[in-house]
Amino acid sequence: MLPPDPRPPSRGFPLDLTPPRLGLHLLVLFVGYLLLALGAAWLSRQPGTISTLWYANAFGIAFLWNQSPRRWPVLLGVMAGANVLAGSLIGDTPQMSACFVPANLLEMSLAAWLLRRTGVAVYMDRSPLAFLRFILLGVLVPPLFSAPLAAGLLQWADYGSFWRTALSWFEGAVLGTVSILPLMVQVQLHGLRSLDIRRRPREFGLYSLAVLVMTPVTLLYVPFPFVYLSLPLLLAAARLSFGGTALLVGCMSLLGGLVIAAGELDTPRIDGMVRELAIYLPLLLSLLPPLLLAAAVEQGRRRRRDLAASEARFRSAMDESAIGMALVDLDGRWQGINRALCEMLDYNRDDLLRLSFREISHPDDLPRDLALLDELLAGQRTSYRLEKRYLRRDGREVWALLAVSLVRDDEGRPQYFIAQIEDIDRRKRAEAREADLLRRYSLATESSGVGVWEWYLASDRIMWDDSLFRLYGLAPRPGAVSYGDWARYLHPADAPGVHCQLQQVRQGQEQADIEFRVIHPDGQVRVLRALGSLVRDASGEPERMVGTAWDVTELRQLAERLRDERERLQVTLNSIGDGVVTTDLQGRVNFLNPVAVRLSGWSNERALGQPIETVLPLEGEHGEVLENPVRQCLEQGTHASIPGLSSLRHPAGGLVAVRGQAAPIRSGQGELLGSVLVFTDVSEARAMQKHLRYAATHDALTALLNRSAFESALAESCHDAEQNDRHSVLCFIDLDRFKHVNDTAGHAAGDEMLRRIARLMQSLVRSGDVLARLGGDEFALILRNCPLDRAQLLGNRLIEGITQMPFEWEDQPFSVGASLGLSRIRSGNSDPEQLLRQADAACYQAKRSGRGCLAIHAGSSAGA
Repeated sequence: MLPPDPRPPSRGFPLDLTPPRLGLHLLVLFVGYLLLALGAAWLSRQPGTISTLWYANAFGIAFLWNQSPRRWPVLLGVMAGANVLAGSLIGDTPQMSACFVPANLLEMSLAAWLLRRTGVAVYMDRSPLAFLRFILLGVLVPPLFSAPLAAGLLQWADYGSFWRTALSWFEGAVLGTVSILPLMVQVQLHGLRSLDIRRRPREFGLYSLAVLVMTPVTLLYVPFPFVYLSLPLLLAAARLSFGGTALLVGCMSLLGGLVIAAGELDTPRIDGMVRELAIYLPLLLSLLPPLLLAAAVEQGRRRRRDLAASEARFRSAMDESAIGMALVDLDGRWQGINRALCEMLDYNRDDLLRLSFREISHPDDLPRDLALLDELLAGQRTSYRLEKRYLRRDGREVWALLAVSLVRDDEGRPQYFIAQIEDIDRRKRAEAREADLLRRYSLATESSGVGVWEWYLASDRIMWDDSLFRLYGLAPRPGAVSYGDWARYLHPADAPGVHCQLQQVRQGQEQADIEFRVIHPDGQVRVLRALGSLVRDASGEPERMVGTAWDVTELRQLAERLRDERERLQVTLNSIGDGVVTTDLQGRVNFLNPVAVRLSGWSNERALGQPIETVLPLEGEHGEVLENPVRQCLEQGTHASIPGLSSLRHPAGGLVAVRGQAAPIRSGQGELLGSVLVFTDVSEARAMQKHLRYAATHDALTALLNRSAFESALAESCHDAEQNDRHSVLCFIDLDRFKHVNDTAGHAAGDEMLRRIARLMQSLVRSGDVLARLGGDEFALILRNCPLDRAQLLGNRLIEGITQMPFEWEDQPFSVGASLGLSRIRSGNSDPEQLLRQADAACYQAKRSGRGCLAIHAGSSAGA
């Protein structure tokens, strides 16, 4: 049953019954119904008779179906008025016109209600069966009720016989509705673009011309014209869309009506009701096959599109899969492999494609693999799974879980194998202590039988095969087992849950998947798993369930032992999260995984259809906008990486450091379908790198440059002095009386004093100068591009500032001083080690001179 009350898509033409458009739409409805009624009457009716080509009701059905039933009274009233007016214009008496109205309104209301209730109109072009359901409910059933009503009213009013009137009414309603209702519904659902007028103008024009020419020619000049009448429509149905075919069907119906109305059609020399059938029934039978063929063609096209999309998804999933995947021909040669398999086996793609799977399989594991392949080819199994060893390029063994399935063509002939190869080497080596147990479990799995059961719900009797009896620890015996007998073998702790799930089967649940414990007669407890599918009787009621059961005891025991390892592995996998975004050919987003949603700040619903640059705006290190690699990937059809040091701008504010790569998505024929971008949050790593770079060059206590960074800066100044003859001054600063602070107040006080002195000196030196802490209470300063006299002034300011700096610790005042040694950096005196020794010697001289003063190295003052 299709979902009730489906709504047509917004891209169609729904009627807007809200002011100010109410009057306009009701006028369109009135005029359209009136014109179609007058046209039908002119084509196939004389005053006082029934039209045998009635289009007006199909027009009304299309309007009603597209609206809520609460609006129908207004619409029906408008069409009733148009019906009465049409009757008066063609010469009917008011009484006869009034007799037509109830039947027409009943027919339109019933058809619209059936179409809305069942939803068949929405899916009419999906298949011939769907179209036949549409014809049955929207075209054939309503006249079965309206025709007797109209015939009864007209017979009561003495306007004709009941059966002739009913037959004429039914024939006219069916022919008119078949002619234009599919066309109107198709336009409402999919718009005018579904008619192929713009998409295939030449082809549509050719078939239109064929219909316009061949319809009158066939009817007028060809013997048995209705045999050939549908030929151009059948040709069009094979090439055009369903909507285009429906439009041509409507045109042929109209042309046929015109020819018949003109009286030029050579008809059998019979009168009355049989003559009408001889004329219009063949016309109806000429219109239906093209529509059925068009629905079948649409079904085929849709299946091909779905198949192409499925293949593209499979190839994309294969290429991006985290486990190895391969397509293997029947000779064992690789047809296609993914990157994960190449990485697992340490081969490049071209080298691996030149090998067969036999050449890289471990010799001890190959026979079992080949045996399973033979069973697969013989049809004894549909797939198999095998843990086996492969040989890497370097000869090392690697364990893998191999899952193989065989693809056959429509005739059942084998085509190729699909192999999934998951790297389980780490797990296998970690399970070395349990190797014996795993081997026993593997043998038990291979040799264990699967039991088949059939449960009849009405009688509660269960049929078991021999294997199922053995699973319960019983000897096989003929006959059925009652539900109560079976329930006695259930473990008491599992019985309530099992009964609850089986009760859902009684209520109509289609599938059952149950795992439970059973107690054998000898007291042994085993764990079984049962799968079942519900079978219904002819009336659709649950009749029986057919399924299988097998012993999973060893599997559950093994799962207990591996639970901790699996949990650790699961936590690890959950902590490794990459964002994944896919786009179409225009770079519009069509999917984000949860990590991408979190990193981008966009939900799937909001991001759908948005340009990739809107959802993932990338910025460079200095805030410049970067091109998204998806654009390069789509333009060139190759992989493209996010530039280094890129960041993602989050809508809530802030930047997320990212790296990643975009890859093209292609169809099986190599056609580019879109792209996939995989990216990772590297904010913490980038921040850590920045922190490490800072820590490598700065003193942790004072945040000044450390000795290593200072020596690099000094070497740079020395090089500058030699190359550009620029003069700088090296200052060596040693604190006086600092040891007293450490000894008296402790190292915490000494550390705080060093931090304050560092901030003080930083505020006194120039912005381009280099200040560093060399260790302990020793500091160094490079005064770049500074004459010696200026350096002396700055040095005295530093001594004065340090000496006068107030400092208290635990209410006890402390003061220190500073001694300063200067050495001039110039061409000829630019060796860093020599300069440090000179400045250190000058500082020592200052201390010997009474401390708290400045001294200049003798070689530096010369020529100052």
